[in-house]
Amino acid sequence: MVVFETKVSVASAEIWHKINLLKTFYFCHYFAEDIINFVSVMAKNYFKSYIWLLETLQSRGPLTLKEIKKLWINCSINEDGKELATRTFANHIASIADIFGIDIKCDRRDNTYCIENTEDLNGRGIRNWMLNALSLKSLLAEGASLHDRIFFDEVPSKDKFLSVIIQAIRDGKKVEIRYQSYRKPDEDHFVFEPYFLKEFKRRWYLYGYKGDPDGCRMLALDRMITATITSEGFTSPKEFSADGYFGNIYGVRVYSDMKPEKVLLKVSSMQTKYFRSLPLHRSQEEIDTHEDYSVFSYFLTADYDFKQDVLSYGKEVEVLAPQSLRDAIAATINHLSETYNANI
Repeated sequence: MVVFETKVSVASAEIWHKINLLKTFYFCHYFAEDIINFVSVMAKNYFKSYIWLLETLQSRGPLTLKEIKKLWINCSINEDGKELATRTFANHIASIADIFGIDIKCDRRDNTYCIENTEDLNGRGIRNWMLNALSLKSLLAEGASLHDRIFFDEVPSKDKFLSVIIQAIRDGKKVEIRYQSYRKPDEDHFVFEPYFLKEFKRRWYLYGYKGDPDGCRMLALDRMITATITSEGFTSPKEFSADGYFGNIYGVRVYSDMKPEKVLLKVSSMQTKYFRSLPLHRSQEEIDTHEDYSVFSYFLTADYDFKQDVLSYGKEVEVLAPQSLRDAIAATINHLSETYNANI
């Protein structure tokens, strides 16, 4: 009798387990959109919490958990006014390390928490840029009344592919891409190893290996039709460095037949302050200063994008060296003069 009841109870448990699975399936099927929205909201709230914690530690310095909890209670993104649980705080630290590669450590001498690798936040680079962008987006989300008073240029690169590419780079996974180049009438379909991203003139570019003999390739995200992460992993070459790859490059293209060279620009006093606050290139140095102009030195490949940017300043910027670049700029100006005077 006992054996029979045990078998019945076990069978009942299995049946109820299957029923619960079916209930879960139908619930997820009919309420899939609601579930996705719920998960999205949860993820968004967690993300805002990560940004808040990083900003707080960066601006205020080392803080105890008690101090962090007190600041959390009064912060604007804590809409329900709940206390920051210790376990939640620990999970936030782990997630920040996993997502952003930023470590928050506890100094056991006084039990304060601080950002260990602050140079990653304060230095240049894509992570810093993205953190700033996410932080700004979080602030704008909090102040909905400001949406009509803060404007951004629309970036044609497709945001949905940006998040996919970032995840693939982080996880070391190849990406299957359908791509429509401006130079070819037909779309291309291939698997790509994503090494790194670069933003230039409101467009995002992906660099990596396509599996052909051409070496490192560049893809514009706004030319992607689809981008899907595969299960196939890859390992970036140890000797490959994005910083080294772009060290002397001005734009986004690397030309094998162009070598970096010293460039001297004479900049009017009207533009000098702008050049100081937002350098044209990482190699920029102000080597001569006068009342009505300054001379800036660069070491880079003076490619098409660089020439176009120099021309955009008109008479406020003059190329002093090299002579080849000065001649190229002069030739373009002469051609423009002929074009505009032709119909007069």
